[in-house]
Amino acid sequence: MKGLVVQGISKSYGNIKALDRLELTVNPAEFMAVMGPSGCGKTTLLLAILGVLKPDEGHIWIDGKDIDELPLDERNIGYVPQDFGLFPHLDVYENIAFGLRVRKHAEAKIRDKVRELLLIVDLGGMEERKPKELSAGQRQRVALARALATGPSVLLLDEPLSSIDEATKGEVRANLKEIQKKTNVTTLCVTHNPEDSFQLGERIAIMYSGKIIQCDTPQGILDNPKTDLVRKLVAPMYILWNRTGPL
Repeated sequence: MKGLVVQGISKSYGNIKALDRLELTVNPAEFMAVMGPSGCGKTTLLLAILGVLKPDEGHIWIDGKDIDELPLDERNIGYVPQDFGLFPHLDVYENIAFGLRVRKHAEAKIRDKVRELLLIVDLGGMEERKPKELSAGQRQRVALARALATGPSVLLLDEPLSSIDEATKGEVRANLKEIQKKTNVTTLCVTHNPEDSFQLGERIAIMYSGKIIQCDTPQGILDNPKTDLVRKLVAPMYILWNRTGPL
């Protein structure tokens, strides 16, 4: 099966179960949001998919390929951390080109790919700027371009709007969704923020105590929360969603 499939993965730290036989499927080209409170296991899930940590049990597939034993650099995953992880001493061009240089691509190919991505993320003409000269939204777009440069099968986003001020969040969300649609990359975004989840996710997986307790479209979750806990976690969205709807 294409896309990302997480099947029955568990991870314990002593007596604490960070992941408890978690099941999740992200369809090809889908933007899936995983929402849950701090400590529910979201970061552990990302690290397991990335290959930074090994689950105690379970399996992970990307586009039908079992990646359980593959190291991080062979999983073909793009990753954008909370702080964007840009190299402060490199300009926009070199930040985006970094992964391609590591893979020893020809300079002409690097140049063409970076120019293509600069157009996609609407940063043309900013190639020589350093990260400190950019807004938070612009830094996020550079981080996205860098993550997309190597043509990943899956893109992982860790709290992508946590560093964005409230005044510009709406615009940045719209940009993020537009870039994902242009690139058509299978995307998994983890966040504790209900509004970010509902505005970004085509589907939302509600996570609690290391498990996915409900997965549905934003409207489906609002119309039919499976438990009181789900209803409580998405409560801030009932008025907002019904008033404004999706982006």
